[in-house]
Amino acid sequence: MYSNLQMARYFILAMLALIAIGLIVLFALKLSGNRKRKLAERTNAKYDDWFTYVLANLDGADKLHAPPTPPTPAESRFVQDRLLHWIERLKGVQQAKLIALCEEMGFAEAELARLGSPFEWVKLDAAHRLGCMRASRAVPGMLALLKSVKGPLAFIVARAIAKSAGQLGELREMALTLLAYRTDSYELIADILLESELDSSRIVADFLQSEEEGKTLLALAAMRKRPPGDFTERLIGLTGSREKEVRLQAARLLTLEGAATPAERLERMLAHPDWEIRALAAEALGRSGRAESVAPLREALEDDEWHVRYNGAKSLAQYGKEGLAELYRTANAKNAGPSAEAAQAVIREQMAFPGGTK
Repeated sequence: MYSNLQMARYFILAMLALIAIGLIVLFALKLSGNRKRKLAERTNAKYDDWFTYVLANLDGADKLHAPPTPPTPAESRFVQDRLLHWIERLKGVQQAKLIALCEEMGFAEAELARLGSPFEWVKLDAAHRLGCMRASRAVPGMLALLKSVKGPLAFIVARAIAKSAGQLGELREMALTLLAYRTDSYELIADILLESELDSSRIVADFLQSEEEGKTLLALAAMRKRPPGDFTERLIGLTGSREKEVRLQAARLLTLEGAATPAERLERMLAHPDWEIRALAAEALGRSGRAESVAPLREALEDDEWHVRYNGAKSLAQYGKEGLAELYRTANAKNAGPSAEAAQAVIREQMAFPGGTK
């Protein structure tokens, strides 16, 4: 009994201690937040005229000058934050003048020093800020940091490298480093790669020719966002890849609206072993308007997969009288089975939404 009472007392004391520690931490955080807010207000008030001068002279021919009274180390962070905010939202000459101002005020040099900190969170923050300032001389250090950072935080460093890189080799090394251990993030890596002001189309074209699945998928992801040129023949070749994801992504590019894929090529894709690719081809043929495609689309109505039959029927409905006549013949044919069902489904849609045909 006594032992149980003692245990209860110890438990209550421990809980009270934890509550007290939590309250102290919350109070300290509130004080810290208040101090930062007041410092930010004082700094903004102190440099308000200078901030106005900076904005007023962004379009002028003269370079921007640092404030007459240099900010203290504590004030520098708030001044830098304001300038970085503008850099990220402006382009061209205005952005270049702000970057040069950050260099003149020593912000880039200070962040370079922080990049060598023993603490990872400090290095990550420094990399982010250096990326905002497009500090090309910091790229070697950021590449080394990228190789040591694992998990989602690596994308912070990678984006900073993409913004700052002055050579395609640096951009390529960044992409390869991410590919080495982020094989499920091709879309995000492509976004980062294309964020660079360098022309990354050479890297994309090179990766597209690679036999490595990761490089190929990254190139295909980048091409969906910014096509680097006409790679129809290579994409058609990739629809025969051993990797299904490569086949599908290549087919999606070939069947995009506005793609330069000839209708004859799309018709051949109607015989592809992957039903997803047959369905994509059947849908894309509806945009081609090629009279000779009516017969292949009629054959698509006999496909084993519903999506292919349905897309074929929808495409036929876009071929005017000839396509609609084929649809009605299929819909009313005796013992037509699944093909008649697909044709009937599209006809019902056309009846419900007049004007859906060309």
